Order: sequence, then structure tokens, then C-alpha cells
Amino acid sequence: MPVTPATILQLNSDIRQTRLADEGVILRQEEGEVLVVNDIAIRFIELIDGKRNMDELTGLLLREYEVEPDILASDLAEYACELLEQGVLTRAEA
Repeated sequence: MPVTPATILQLNSDIRQTRLADEGVILRQEEGEVLVVNDIAIRFIELIDGKRNMDELTGLLLREYEVEPDILASDLAEYACELLEQGVLTRAEA
């Protein structure tokens, strides 16, 4: 199922994340896997709360970073799909 502007996401319960300087670290505890991500990616993860939809998350990030809105929305949707496939994110219950 694709990620749309209305999609609401949440972190899986075994995920821990932190920021180190201008990078982020995502720990998948059950898998024993560590992912290192860039500044925008960790900020996206930090903002996911199971309440905001993708459109709202994109709007928040547009206030913080100088990037084209369409490019950011497309990149976030693609990244969210990857994180869903990896089990980092799940779709929030409606």
C-alpha cells in the first residue's frame, strides 16, 4: 500500500533513535541492527508521533529546511515506504 499525504505513521515499539551531531542513529532492537541516517531523515523520525499525517510532517520539515516542497514530499514518501518495509515504521491505527 503506498504512502499518501493522509498516511499516519508510528515507530515500531522496538525502535530507539537518537541524534549525534548532524546525523541520526536508529536502533532496531529486535533485529540488532543500527541505521545511520542524515539530518533530515532523523528529524522526520523525531516528528513521527502516530497522530500527524505525511502532509503535516512535510509541512513541519519545510519550515526547518530549504528544499522544494514537491521534492521533499516525494522523498519522504519514498523513505517512509522503505522504513515500513524494514519494520522501522508501521501505519497508525485509525
